[in-house]
Amino acid sequence: MTPNFPEFVNAYPEQGIHTIKLKDLLNLRAPQDLCRDISTAFPSVTIGSITLVDQIVLLCLDELLRPEGILEIGTFQGFTTRLLAKNSAARTIYSVDLPPTTQTLIDTPEAGKVLSDGDYNDDYLRDLQNRSGEIYLNNLPPAERSRISLIKADSTQLDFAATFGPIEFAFIDGGHHYDIVRSDTEKVASIMKRGVIVWHDFSSGIHSDVTRYLADRASTNRIFHVHGSLCAFQLVSQ
Repeated sequence: MTPNFPEFVNAYPEQGIHTIKLKDLLNLRAPQDLCRDISTAFPSVTIGSITLVDQIVLLCLDELLRPEGILEIGTFQGFTTRLLAKNSAARTIYSVDLPPTTQTLIDTPEAGKVLSDGDYNDDYLRDLQNRSGEIYLNNLPPAERSRISLIKADSTQLDFAATFGPIEFAFIDGGHHYDIVRSDTEKVASIMKRGVIVWHDFSSGIHSDVTRYLADRASTNRIFHVHGSLCAFQLVSQ
């Protein structure tokens, strides 16, 4: 980890969820990185993507840790995958999502339920992905696209050790049920010796199981939530 991280981490208790400001992360950046340019697309107006604040959190953590390997669970339309490919120096970006299917889960979506029911929301986004595919990965330059490895599989059934190389950065944004978030987290932790695990949808009004799982995990781990974002993260150092 960067020299700035131990001092930052040790300022907080060893257990619990600690809410920090975005500037707490930005203040850890090295002087030569302060004027760094980044490349991004306008955030999707479709639910299921990440906000500008979420993007800054991910890119700041990537910059601080400089991972060789990144694992994303939950490709969806590839917005975050593209963001990382364009801005991270990682050699490999693995992105996992369920195999495509021709089955439609919701025939006539109801806007109110999409925004209020977590299971219904997941089904709606699954249908959307089946129709669109990873549209944000279209037209990527070959050098960037070649670093992305798309894996179509159920993450809960996947052998992480046999599938992935060394991972120092993981972004968990797949299934939102408690058991799925726990499975993805434990599998990532089993292959990560050093790095960061980032969860999306913490404090989400729809996917409450993410928050519930992290509250339980925080009883024995130190987890940070970045105020104003849906991102929570844990630094790993075995």
